[in-house]
Amino acid sequence: MPAQVSVITGDLVNSRQLDTTSYISGLNALLSQLQQTKLIQRFEIFRGDAFQALAAPQSGLLLAVYIRIALKAMDSRQWDARIAVGLGSSQEEATGYGSAFVNSGQALDGLMKNCRLALKNDNDRTNAIVSDLLPMLDHVVSRLSQTEARIVQARIFAATNQEVAEKLQKAASTVSATLKRAAYEEIMRFIHAINRIT
Repeated sequence: MPAQVSVITGDLVNSRQLDTTSYISGLNALLSQLQQTKLIQRFEIFRGDAFQALAAPQSGLLLAVYIRIALKAMDSRQWDARIAVGLGSSQEEATGYGSAFVNSGQALDGLMKNCRLALKNDNDRTNAIVSDLLPMLDHVVSRLSQTEARIVQARIFAATNQEVAEKLQKAASTVSATLKRAAYEEIMRFIHAINRIT
């Protein structure tokens, strides 16, 4: 039976108009870190500014949001990505094949101009619901300032706000206020809600 996975496919926004070398280096460092911590199984960067990563099924949307937030944390005014998550099967003997890969590619190709986040699985009814909901999550992520993005990025995989405060050498009250302003709790609830229906 084919393994169930999430395939995260994306491309950098405006990469040709910016410092492409730094942009690609930042993306590569980010994806390498996620692979070292075993949050993604493998990744590749291709066609200069496109990328694809393989992760556990329930991690795909969270990692897609994390990647966008991490890019904004590096340069919030200019760095971002269009990212689509495909949920489904993967054929172990054939790298890059299975419904998860097809779903991810189709979702990226079908991204609306005003939304940089998509998710598609093998269920058309679920996909219709998710495509109506994701623009709201995309809107919240797109509005983050660089400071907010840095703190939200640090919080996503941290156990507590205090851990983030110590890591970033900021007051705990500053971290809490920034997370509230950035709608961190709402972002996480949204991701968990979508995971429950997909």
